[in-house]
Amino acid sequence: MVFMKITKKILAASVLAVGMVSGVLNLAVTNAESQKIYGDFDGNSKVDNMDLISLCRYVVKDMNFDGTQLKLADLNNDKNVDVADIATLKQYVMGDYTQRVGTAYYEETTTTTTVTTTTPPVTTTAPPVTTTQVTTTNHLSVNKNSDLWIDYSNGLNSDFEMADGWTNGNPFNCNWHKENGIFTNEGMQLKIDQKFPGDTTGYSGAECRSTKFYGYGKYEVCMKAIKNDGVVSSFFTYTGPSDNNPWDEIDVEILGKDTTKVQLNYYTNGVGNHEYFHNLGFDASLDYHTYAFEWRENYIKWFVDGKEVYTAYNNIPKTPGKIMMNVWPGIGVNEWLNPFNGRTPLTAHYKWVTYIKI
Repeated sequence: MVFMKITKKILAASVLAVGMVSGVLNLAVTNAESQKIYGDFDGNSKVDNMDLISLCRYVVKDMNFDGTQLKLADLNNDKNVDVADIATLKQYVMGDYTQRVGTAYYEETTTTTTVTTTTPPVTTTAPPVTTTQVTTTNHLSVNKNSDLWIDYSNGLNSDFEMADGWTNGNPFNCNWHKENGIFTNEGMQLKIDQKFPGDTTGYSGAECRSTKFYGYGKYEVCMKAIKNDGVVSSFFTYTGPSDNNPWDEIDVEILGKDTTKVQLNYYTNGVGNHEYFHNLGFDASLDYHTYAFEWRENYIKWFVDGKEVYTAYNNIPKTPGKIMMNVWPGIGVNEWLNPFNGRTPLTAHYKWVTYIKI
């Protein structure tokens, strides 16, 4: 019943947004009769409103896709078919350029091409040369079709700001300072460092937050965490009493004591204790990876590098919150984080953040 309600809402929104575009976008592809195209689910060699409706129905489980259709529906090349792909397809049908929709799809199998060459002055036939088409996945690229996105290599925009001058109190052993947020061609650096004059805590930390509140949707970050006992690198949504709201929060936290794991958690009206540790299979401090969560009315799904890793169903938060990232040393939480050894500066790196409304 819930899925049917969602289906009707999504289909209605899609038709209204597209405005029943009459100028269907046809694809000029060689041998179009046999060539498959990303976003074309009915095999008519064009991407149009009917494909958008089919994708909406699939996402809300009102329609089935076969294996090939699922590959054609992965429009963001993240090995998932979800609301992000709906947003991308809608942009294309409305006439906006996207990197993947409408392009030719090739089966992800080894293909061979026999090349015959001649070498003068003696005519010879070279042996067959086998070539393989390589399908690459760049999951670290920002999805600019999102409802909200920021590429930190361009600095801050009006959608985000740095916390500055205050402290949250225990267990945060730091005052937030905007100077601890540094922007380079690579992205944003959030730094733990020595305290500033006048600080009431032991160290200085950094926090970047959205200026507005956001509700149900998919949230994603591309980041590289700090490796050091006693510290946290995070990505989360939060609202609470300071916003005249209940404390609702959804967390992605990488603890510096063990950066081969990520801690997933959430709070509903201040009630937490939903911690789940996922073994990453890599060291989150050595390279950039993507971490995401899809927040809906009746569940939260977390993802790492586009792969679903955990789902929670009980007592789900409902209050819109701000999107936040911060780094901080702990105090009084040695059992959780291990004691902080005072080492500074320590830096976490963030490339981008996206949000897609559901």
